[in-house]
Amino acid sequence: MQREEAIELVRKHIKKENNLKHMLAVGAVMRGLALRLGEDPEKWEVTGILHDIDFEVCSGLGDHTLVASRMLEGLVGDEVLQAIKAHNYENTGVMPDSNFKRALIASDAVSGLVVAAALVMPTKKLKEVTVETLVKKYKSKDFAKGADRGRIASCSEMGIPLEEFLGIALESMQKIAGELGL
Repeated sequence: MQREEAIELVRKHIKKENNLKHMLAVGAVMRGLALRLGEDPEKWEVTGILHDIDFEVCSGLGDHTLVASRMLEGLVGDEVLQAIKAHNYENTGVMPDSNFKRALIASDAVSGLVVAAALVMPTKKLKEVTVETLVKKYKSKDFAKGADRGRIASCSEMGIPLEEFLGIALESMQKIAGELGL
């Protein structure tokens, strides 16, 4: 599946613009990580875009990603389905046992931190955010409380230090800032 096809499919199931923007942001970070790790950037980005396709139709975390897996069956490969399920491993039992799965977990969490950092800037734009700002915001437990620091820190399990990961996330999201409205 190509990026535009993934976005078109997501638009059929996601009505809230902020949810779509989150999925695009996660896709961008996944693309950046794939490039850093020598993986398939298209597959990784599409996975990031699709990861929450069931968010507005599932009944909660208990069936989140399981519903997505059924929605996407036959449209994407099993590796993509497993990665999507692994980003809710606490409820699916699909463990993050590969860089692909770990990347989705870390990308999902870091996207919220990066967006929150942009929104406190005077112009509310990603171009104003620096890696140094992100490091400070990451360390401030009262900032963007929903951005799970443990999930963000899991970047180290892929061999990527935190500061480098924050840089990859920021640069990747800056590339699609227009789509994100940031």
